[in-house]
Amino acid sequence: MKRAPTTFSLILALLVAALLLALTLGGVLSTRAGLRGLGDSYGRLVAATASSVDALAGRDDAASRDMLTRLGQSHVRLTSESPPPSRRPVLPMVRQIGEVAGQLLGDPSRVVVVQRPEAQIWVRSVHRPGEWIVMQAVSFRRQVVRSMLTLMLFAGLVAFAVATLAARLLTRPLERLAAHAPALVGGQPVQDQLRGTPREVRELADALGAAGESLRQGARERELMLAGISHDLRTPLARLRLALELGDADDPARREAMVTDLEELDGALAQCLAYVRDGSDEPLREIDLVTLLVQLMALRRQPDDWHYEGPDSVRLRSRPSLLRRALGNLMDNAERYGAAPFRVAVQLRDGGVQVSVEDRGAGVPDTLLSQLGRPFLRGNPARSGPAGSGLGLSIVKRAAELCGGHLQLQNRVGGGFVATLTLPATAAPAATR
Repeated sequence: MKRAPTTFSLILALLVAALLLALTLGGVLSTRAGLRGLGDSYGRLVAATASSVDALAGRDDAASRDMLTRLGQSHVRLTSESPPPSRRPVLPMVRQIGEVAGQLLGDPSRVVVVQRPEAQIWVRSVHRPGEWIVMQAVSFRRQVVRSMLTLMLFAGLVAFAVATLAARLLTRPLERLAAHAPALVGGQPVQDQLRGTPREVRELADALGAAGESLRQGARERELMLAGISHDLRTPLARLRLALELGDADDPARREAMVTDLEELDGALAQCLAYVRDGSDEPLREIDLVTLLVQLMALRRQPDDWHYEGPDSVRLRSRPSLLRRALGNLMDNAERYGAAPFRVAVQLRDGGVQVSVEDRGAGVPDTLLSQLGRPFLRGNPARSGPAGSGLGLSIVKRAAELCGGHLQLQNRVGGGFVATLTLPATAAPAATR
């Protein structure tokens, strides 16, 4: 399998490529600007030289002739020959020199640029018709390009060093995070080792820690579920086995007890499956909360024990199956551990909705209130009734969190127990009375 490149090498390559591109563009633009500036400068110099030579050529004295001789040594001469044709394409810089000189002399037709192979600038004389002033154009293109290449090479080396340092500074925190990732997932504190790292790295570390905590929580829940299932199934299975061994299948009372055990087993398994399938994949739909509550109360074994207080209609967007299961669990919990009469109250507060399920039972000890909602938590001697699976309130709590709300459990003033499911304001856009 081909080995993937490291983050350091990728960042370094990107930085170097970006810097090289910037340096190349900068060098090309600087070279063109430099050559353009040289072309303007030498164009003015050519115009001034041509005017001076033309003026000296029109004078017949020893000083003028001596000066023309000295200019000839600098490759500036007078000739009666016509400008020869170019053998090579004229360099852009030389062409610009000719254009600038022609503009300054006032007659661009007087200037002819020739490339054969050296560059020459021919300027027609004004004082001596038929003669031309010939000047050798000195090309600085090679020197300019060489100096720019040298500068780019030096700047490239500096840029490479800076890019290497920047890539190291960017990837070092990631390397530290990768080294401590197992400890983060395992729940060990590593904030001291990540001190001084960028905010994004610390946020990623927090996300890894949260993911690890979620995995550990899931593992603990699975262990609790296995332990709870094994405990819940052992007692009714033992009773069924004993009944079969004693041959009580023909006794109506024993048969009814066996059916009750089977229903208890089915209910326990159903609650476990409901806890595992948290309903987070269920799509949101608009429902009438009051209609849902009335339907659930009508399905109770003693519907007359239940009373509703609140608006006639409350429409909201929620997960119907998940909400039905949560509200049904609250009602089952009230019937199992509480006492009639039962009351379901719906209140609109701050644009949100609260659903309270109350009973008139013995309540819950204060030491146990903070622990309610944990999976498989049972064993409240103050609230009598058949033993449940210990997952009812856990399912309600998880459903509330998935809906963006929360579950509040408290003892009722005057006796009894109250479970309040609060849904966020966005879930309850409208209500009618």
